[in-house]
Amino acid sequence: MNQSSQDFSGKLVRPPWLYKQWMIAGNPACFFDRLVSDYGDFIHYRGLFNFYLINHPALVKQVLMDTHESFDKNSIIYNRFSNAFGDGLVVSEGEKWKRQRKLMQPMFGHAAVNNYFQMMIGASSTLADQWEESCRNHKVFDLADQMNHLTLEIAGRAFFHDGFTQNSDDISQWTQIINHYSAKPPLPIVTRPWFPSPTNLKLRTALKGFHGFLQEMIDSRRNTTQHNDLLSLLLQAKHEDSGTPMNDTEIREEVLGMIIGGHETSSAALTWIFYELHQNPEVQQKLFDEIDQVIGNRPLTMEDVPKLKYTKMVIDETLRMHPPFWFENRNTINEVELGGTRLPKGAMIAFSRYSLHRHENFWEAPNKFNPLRFEPDNEENRRSSYAYIPFGGGPRTCIGIHFAVLELVVILATISQRFQVIVDESDYHQMAAHLTMTPKYGLKVRLQSR
Repeated sequence: MNQSSQDFSGKLVRPPWLYKQWMIAGNPACFFDRLVSDYGDFIHYRGLFNFYLINHPALVKQVLMDTHESFDKNSIIYNRFSNAFGDGLVVSEGEKWKRQRKLMQPMFGHAAVNNYFQMMIGASSTLADQWEESCRNHKVFDLADQMNHLTLEIAGRAFFHDGFTQNSDDISQWTQIINHYSAKPPLPIVTRPWFPSPTNLKLRTALKGFHGFLQEMIDSRRNTTQHNDLLSLLLQAKHEDSGTPMNDTEIREEVLGMIIGGHETSSAALTWIFYELHQNPEVQQKLFDEIDQVIGNRPLTMEDVPKLKYTKMVIDETLRMHPPFWFENRNTINEVELGGTRLPKGAMIAFSRYSLHRHENFWEAPNKFNPLRFEPDNEENRRSSYAYIPFGGGPRTCIGIHFAVLELVVILATISQRFQVIVDESDYHQMAAHLTMTPKYGLKVRLQSR
């Protein structure tokens, strides 16, 4: 605890060839956690996949800060992602990434995302209204599924306004297929998009449908009056240097990547939040007390959001213990020194947010759910440290961070104002780590009115 995150004094360790490799097929987050538990914070793993695993803030900071200089995303994992997401911000590199990020950044700043507050309130309140009947009937349902639909609706309405509603079922099916594909390991040959595997064939069909829908929306925006949504902003945006807009392919790739990546991670975070609140009734009561004091029985307003300090700490602590996008990797552009070791060009660097966020040298009682560790004056507050990076760090910090945090606060406050979410006795809990970290079998819950 309280170890400096600035210095790494360890050394590179090489476990035996194929060490515990069978674990990666079951739960890769547990596999990485076992590696760092057995061999430390800097590991050269050799097996079906060869990689350098890092689990120290100083090493993680160097990799993330030096992205584009010494490291990039030209890895076998991100190359697989590109089969689904094209050359959007998720996977693009170099000047292409810089130009796109600069063009899109203003659309996702604090002031810009606040424009979607009322839409978030509306979607959350509608779901809460629907839950009244489930509450009266003591119905047991899968919270993970409900959160997935809610966050997809919010993402869809942010991009397409009313154009999302009539296509919501198709969009939900397409996103499920693309997420399933992206979570698969990048096996040789099978990974190639031309290989006629069932997963690849489903991906082609989903991408054809999704891109067709997106193109229809783009054409519609050009031929109708102005809409106040992100798709319209993307169409209007022009690169500062050339004055040219993005082409249709670029817009489709960016929208697809942000909808799929954004809604899936928010959905997972919300599911874990309600799970932890049930497991920690004293935390839940303190959350309720703050919501009652700040909001009472009236609708949530934008002015209330900064006052929900403990609510935000609950979110921070959940993202620490259950980071939805739990895994990250980079490729070495050239030979580079990391942790006192020269790594060759083309080496894959990997780290697990799940393990990093539970590092016992940087967190007191790391497996205890304690939102107060994120109080501003708490010396353990790691929000500015690379021991805590739920949204990444360096130049490639998640562009949607402000949208995601506002969305989580709105949904958590709106639901908790009216209901206590109770994990049902029938729930079978097991963590799964694929593209995102989620409860493997969903989260079976029932509601109690507040």
